[in-house]
Amino acid sequence: MAPPSQNHNLRAGFFMVAALASFVLNDTCIKLIGTTLPLGEIMAVRGGFSVTLIAAVCGYQGVLHKAYHAFTPSVLIRSGLDVCSTFLFLICLLHMPIANLTAITQTVPLAVVVLSVTFLKERVGWRRGLAIALGFTGVLFIVRPSPQNVTLYEMLALGMVIVLAFRDLMTKRIPSHVPTLLIALANSGLVMLGGATLVLWQGFQVPQLWQVVFLATSSALLSAGYLLIIIAMRLGDLSATAPFRYVNILITIIIGIVIFAEHPDGFAYVGMLLVILAGLYAAQREAKLRGTKLIHETYTEYND
Repeated sequence: MAPPSQNHNLRAGFFMVAALASFVLNDTCIKLIGTTLPLGEIMAVRGGFSVTLIAAVCGYQGVLHKAYHAFTPSVLIRSGLDVCSTFLFLICLLHMPIANLTAITQTVPLAVVVLSVTFLKERVGWRRGLAIALGFTGVLFIVRPSPQNVTLYEMLALGMVIVLAFRDLMTKRIPSHVPTLLIALANSGLVMLGGATLVLWQGFQVPQLWQVVFLATSSALLSAGYLLIIIAMRLGDLSATAPFRYVNILITIIIGIVIFAEHPDGFAYVGMLLVILAGLYAAQREAKLRGTKLIHETYTEYND
């Protein structure tokens, strides 16, 4: 019988896969809408649908009376970071192949390690350092920065990775007593407000029926993704759930080819492979180090 921690990590992995599948399908809906609506309107309308759905679930679960938890500083900071990452992601999504963008976002766990070293003074051995270098080399294969190839959107995608890494670090700092549903509600609420702010500048266009359907479907998928990924990150270790993140690269490659006729070239495929290998090794190494640390702490406590 597997230890409780392993069971938790396995369940967290399944939640992670479900979350990322929801996000990929949500991205597909938004990319299909494309540039037919202003970006702020997409964020605001989709966010409004998401707030309604999540608030209804909160009411059903009886947690709305704890809504004040949504104003916890760590929750607000996390939500604010997600507003920034959402804005950057949607801009990139409308101008980049979906598989390339998804592969770049898979370096977020590696960026989390870099930020942990920089700001939390955590130590990283040469093996994980090599994995990080390999992962970001993979990104270079995908982006291929040169005066002829690189665009503003590739740079925005890299900036989005940094924002998402800060968001993931902040998720782990949210107190355990804060209900997951309220974190998701605060997240979708701030994204809606961010989109509404953009609408004041970009203007509002009355959407057609098909656009409303796509936005409503997108919001349902996004809401599910919010809930599932927060559950995954709070239930299991980041290192344990990391391997499950890479399933969606295959999904986006298929969607990109079938729906958008986007065929990654050889360099992009090599870059994706490097990102996956680096992420898997870094996650495995971190899990091993955490296990060694736990054994050491247990031994020390027993002998004190």
